[in-house]
Amino acid sequence: MDPELEALIKAYDAFLQAQGTDAKHLLALYESRLADLLERRPNLSKAQLQQAIRYAHLRWTLAQQKPPTLPPKA
Repeated sequence: MDPELEALIKAYDAFLQAQGTDAKHLLALYESRLADLLERRPNLSKAQLQQAIRYAHLRWTLAQQKPPTLPPKA
């Protein structure tokens, strides 16, 4: 995975799990990283990038879950 995308996904995840003033701080951090990436890649739109991050975050979250210990019976 691209290190920039992974950093954005982790920043987005931290924001989603935070509460109160921490959430505001983490949102600002996420948005600043997002803006930095958009400056370096002018062909991307903010909406497209945010949608891609949400999708990648969902896949990343699902990949982090542990599989069941016993396989289901047939």
